[in-house]
Amino acid sequence: ETHLHPLQNFQKQRILAKIDSLATKGQRLVAIAVSPKELIQDQKSTPGKGGSSVPLPKHLVLIGFMALVDKIRIESIRCVEMAHKAQVQVVMVTGDKSETAIAVAKQIGLISDYSNSDLTLTSDELRSITDTKLASILPRLAVISRALPSDKARLVRVAQSMGSNGGQVVGMTGDGINDSAALKLADVSFAMGKGAEVAKEASDIVILDNKLSSIINAILYGRTIFKTIRKFVMFQSTINLASTFIVFVGPFMGFDFPLTLIQLLWVNLVMDTLAALAFGGEPADKLFLTEPPIPRREPIISSNMWRSIVSNGLYIAFCSVVFLVWDPILSMFDRRIDASLAPVDGTEIQYKDTAKVEDLGDLRIQGGPVFLTAFFSFFIFICTFNAFNVRVPHTKLFHNIKRNKGFMVVIAAIFILQIAFCQFGGALLRTVPLTIREWVCLLLMSATVVPFDALRKILYESLHLSETKNKTGKTRHQTP
Repeated sequence: ETHLHPLQNFQKQRILAKIDSLATKGQRLVAIAVSPKELIQDQKSTPGKGGSSVPLPKHLVLIGFMALVDKIRIESIRCVEMAHKAQVQVVMVTGDKSETAIAVAKQIGLISDYSNSDLTLTSDELRSITDTKLASILPRLAVISRALPSDKARLVRVAQSMGSNGGQVVGMTGDGINDSAALKLADVSFAMGKGAEVAKEASDIVILDNKLSSIINAILYGRTIFKTIRKFVMFQSTINLASTFIVFVGPFMGFDFPLTLIQLLWVNLVMDTLAALAFGGEPADKLFLTEPPIPRREPIISSNMWRSIVSNGLYIAFCSVVFLVWDPILSMFDRRIDASLAPVDGTEIQYKDTAKVEDLGDLRIQGGPVFLTAFFSFFIFICTFNAFNVRVPHTKLFHNIKRNKGFMVVIAAIFILQIAFCQFGGALLRTVPLTIREWVCLLLMSATVVPFDALRKILYESLHLSETKNKTGKTRHQTP
């Protein structure tokens, strides 16, 4: 026969102490009890607000407690460390007991025993502070325990309103129905693959393998795509600036832009389609995770990009103008060609496949067919060499280039097609074959954009380093 005994206060304290002891080890506690009365479903209860769908009777019989252990994945520790290196703040929002949440956070490296800056709150403490106070402590917040679904939504709203640069970019994870509101509010929302369908539909990305490493990879590839877009814009804008400058100053220096419409189409193909293929295969470099996050209102073209576009664009334009007006270069490509190789025959023959009409006299006035073919190749080559400068922000031009084989294939294809067009283009492209010596001269002259940009990067890095040292010295001097 079973006898029921009411719990005394000292027994309650001993049980609670045992619960706290297990919770501090990261274990989840589940109480098991029975009721002499039948449990009736309460239609008025609201589980979405933290209540139970079944109201508990006042008198229950405690059978015991069950401790659940969720094994910490080794990769989770590494992923939290990578997120911290990427300057991404990670906040654990959980419904677990405070001691359990703190213990798990310590195990994965989210908070440290040696740091006094990591802040943990319970849901009750969170509700007791204002949004302004929450915004001030949010950079130090690491754990919210006993959290309600409304706490997640509030956390997203406050983070998005922080700062003077449009607020923080917030990512939120969730797997339950109650998480859908916070997932919709977040800038980027992640749903677990084993979660509820409602959460998946409310999220932007579904993590099929339920691993934190997939979120870190999403951050890495997001930064990679953003940088790839910037590289393409920088490459394209440099060519646009150079060609616009040449067209603008040409009439003042006695020449027109010496490219036909079909040649300009090839330039546009290099600048748009082939450049997109070359930069589109850029690998995801783990070094991107050591950089700070991109602010919400960060412009596509940064100040460093403007320096590259203006300096390299003006350098390409300067070299092109020098190529067109400097007599030594003109004499370098001034030679007679066989009549069978001439791009025009007679005194006034229209090109059947181009919109440009020239006679042999016009070609001679502009420098001759060899010179014009040389300039066409020079402009393509110098713009293509600049792709190496655009690809990396430093002077190590071949960094990770083996992981982007498409870049080398596209660059090689541009050089090969350009040579083929000139050797066999004829009247269609208004080109004539060049000699090996002339090709070598063109490659050497166009490659000068590489050391020019390397010098620009070195000078900027040295100036930036000296300014940083000066600011650091002034700060130390003013510190009492």
